[in-house]
Amino acid sequence: MDKSQHQSSQIQKIWETEWFSIEAVPNQSSSGRPYFRLSMNDSVEVIAVTPDKKIILVRQFRPALGISMLELPAGHVDTGESREEAIIRELREETGYVCDETTCLGSFRIAPSRINNTLHFFFGKGARTMDVKGERGRETEVVLVTEDEFNKLILDGKFLEVAGVASYFLSRLKGFL
Repeated sequence: MDKSQHQSSQIQKIWETEWFSIEAVPNQSSSGRPYFRLSMNDSVEVIAVTPDKKIILVRQFRPALGISMLELPAGHVDTGESREEAIIRELREETGYVCDETTCLGSFRIAPSRINNTLHFFFGKGARTMDVKGERGRETEVVLVTEDEFNKLILDGKFLEVAGVASYFLSRLKGFL
């Protein structure tokens, strides 16, 4: 048994919810105390752009913060689902839009000191509406903005979702915007 298999067999699930679990993992430090992490499925996020160059945002209530926030469409990859399938599903559920084409911009760790998942960033072009209802009663408002308006939202502190800012700048660095 190699070191990673041994460590994996020593992980203890402390608490579990529908979206994440808290796990105690072996600590390599001399203290011997366990290290606690959030364990969850990978996530996806898309910067989807309409044919007239509008970026699709969603405004939704975030219970953890007690406020509504502007965000890019995003969500978890369900078990057995590919990240490509997940981004198509999440965009449709949250906004009612589908894209002609999606491209993975890259995959990154959001908070590697405490969370073990990966966030996969996508760019979607040719986004158009479909006749579908929003996700399971979730109250979301679709907001379409120009790139200049998005820049202003970021600079004015009105777009606070850091992964969305990263997704936006990845899209620019890779020449999609």
